[in-house]
Amino acid sequence: MTTTIKPARRYDHAGPAAASWTVTVAAGMAEAAAAWQALEADAVFSAYQRHDWCAAFLATIGAAATPCLAVIGDADGRPQGLLPLAIADEHGLAVAGFIGGKHCNFGMGLWRPAFAASLTAADLDAILDSVARQAPRRIDLFRLASQPACWDGFANPLRLLPHLPAASDGYHLRLGADAETVLAGAVSPAARRKLRKKERALAAHGPIELTQARTPDDIHRFTDSFLALKAARCRAQGITDTFAVAGARAFIVEGATGTAGGAPPPITLFALTVAGEPVAVFGGAAARGRFSGMFTAVTSGPLARHSPGEILLHKVVRACCDDGLDTFDLGVGRARYKASLCPGTDPLFDQHVPVTWRGQAAAAALGAAVRLKRQVKDSARLWPIVEAFRRARARLA
Repeated sequence: MTTTIKPARRYDHAGPAAASWTVTVAAGMAEAAAAWQALEADAVFSAYQRHDWCAAFLATIGAAATPCLAVIGDADGRPQGLLPLAIADEHGLAVAGFIGGKHCNFGMGLWRPAFAASLTAADLDAILDSVARQAPRRIDLFRLASQPACWDGFANPLRLLPHLPAASDGYHLRLGADAETVLAGAVSPAARRKLRKKERALAAHGPIELTQARTPDDIHRFTDSFLALKAARCRAQGITDTFAVAGARAFIVEGATGTAGGAPPPITLFALTVAGEPVAVFGGAAARGRFSGMFTAVTSGPLARHSPGEILLHKVVRACCDDGLDTFDLGVGRARYKASLCPGTDPLFDQHVPVTWRGQAAAAALGAAVRLKRQVKDSARLWPIVEAFRRARARLA
């Protein structure tokens, strides 16, 4: 089914101005693949909106969700935008959100800039209304979380609709051709000297090597190491392990393996090894010159005192500079290691758009929860108390 929408005002592009545009909801990745591929050539999006990343997620962790892929096309049939959504059941509600859920650090659509710049709030309301009416199953609520207000100089059109600041922001580092200059601009000389000293101490336990997983053996080995290290660290900190879910291992392995078409895999795995054994693992995704960190885990054993996680990140930044990338980020959420390496901030916002009466009640509750979480994280007094409580709970578990 396709809905034709009369825009609030026209936009200009290389061809004749379009008097209307369409919204078509695809219920499967294959159905949307052609439009998606066309948009990946020149639209604005993050690595979490790559077709192959979303396909890997839906085939594994998100297998129970229903794809709801909204392709926005102009009057000539050319795709101008795509909202990569999936519908999942949550506490009796049918919730539509960006594919990836909590594993998607930056949620957004794929948009051609000229078209996106023409959209009004009324246009966006019409798009979401059309998606809800065409969806392959009922939608009670759109929960569009962790959206960047601006991405690569591009203003997110969904910011025109009512929204609220997300509980956490993102953190990034601008790269350059000379990695040492980049690191010197972000990390103090004293901190860099201290890290070099720690690396020498770590090397006393065996040869240190940064390895990017390119073979099936490395992909499986680094994935297993990550999951084990992550589980141990989450238990120690008393926090939920988001990778302790069905399909998590398959998601990483499939994403790091990639497809047979020759495109870069949607997930890149790095491991810092000492005498051949992984002591820190880092995974990320790249698109449009930006490498986005997805996950990391570090040993909690005796070698942890040498900061292998920070050593790994500095080496990954150097590798990204060598590859000619222009931005490196460590995703969403506050942590000391993020602030020490990534001085740039990506302000994020959430939207809770109700469709049914059930969704209206949930939208109010979710909004209140996000505001409270942000207030606690912003508090220099309350957030350390929360962290201490989590650690104490973990010790008692």
